[in-house]
Amino acid sequence: MIFCTTDFTLPYLNFAAEYYLATRKHFDEDVFMLWRNEPSVIIGRYQNAYEEVNLEYIKEKGIHLARRMSGGGTVYHDLGCWEFTFITEKADENIEFERFMNPIAEALRKLGLDVRITGRNDIMLYPDGGERGYKISGNTQYKKGNVTVHHGTLLFDTDIEEMVKSTTPAEYKITSKAIKSVRERVTNIRKWLSNDMTGEEFARRIGTYMTDSEYILNEEDLAAIHELKDFFESRKWIYGETPAFDIKKTVSFEGGTLEFGFTVKKGIIVSAGLSGDFFSSDDPDLDAALSGVEFSPEEVSSALKRNCSGIFKFDIDETVRKIFS
Repeated sequence: MIFCTTDFTLPYLNFAAEYYLATRKHFDEDVFMLWRNEPSVIIGRYQNAYEEVNLEYIKEKGIHLARRMSGGGTVYHDLGCWEFTFITEKADENIEFERFMNPIAEALRKLGLDVRITGRNDIMLYPDGGERGYKISGNTQYKKGNVTVHHGTLLFDTDIEEMVKSTTPAEYKITSKAIKSVRERVTNIRKWLSNDMTGEEFARRIGTYMTDSEYILNEEDLAAIHELKDFFESRKWIYGETPAFDIKKTVSFEGGTLEFGFTVKKGIIVSAGLSGDFFSSDDPDLDAALSGVEFSPEEVSSALKRNCSGIFKFDIDETVRKIFS
């Protein structure tokens, strides 16, 4: 097995590196990666960003939003959380978690931790030999041709409070066809180590347990990875893959009350409606104004300013803020 680390802390670069090593670089051995991101919320391949994430909060805090290639739930990454990836070219049509989770669990046991694989894709830590377990690792995977990419988290010293704030959706009425995440009790590995260590030392211990064969990304690799980054960072990938969903939002303003209704598919408004006790100098047609518009604060604001200027004392900027809060 070949060990590869990255110096990237942007999720878009790390996902690009993982994808590059899985699809464009050929090794005769399996690849094991360790990487980490600055504060980021990562949604699963089939999830709805508007449902799973507090978008207003992460924008305010400068937290990145990214979508990964694999399914599963929403996770929070920061520099206290290590991510690991196994890449293997062995053809296997079935999703199999334990094959990749077992060596991680064994590496953690070498650090004196009582960990067990539970459920479909979790590694739990049982402090002091107790019966109550805490989640320290969630795992998921995807396949590209005959290549399997398995990746998971290792909560080493993560800001759990920030994790909760970032991944708690804002309080608007929303119905989704997406699969909802199951929230679990979590803990940090560092808290339970008998001998404290830094995050960097922890990563070295895990990496050297896996293999002593290391691959360093070269200039050609880095150029290709930076090219792939544009895809993972694109709004089309992050929001355009969002499953269809409906959203309703009531906004009160000086001139009355408006109730907006939207149906959004792949990040685009496919229908919209408007009702309320407002006054207007014209007859606003919200469906005509917003159908086909990207569901983003900037585009919705522009469409409303073009088509709803006749509504009495209508504060469009405040309305858009409330729709997306």
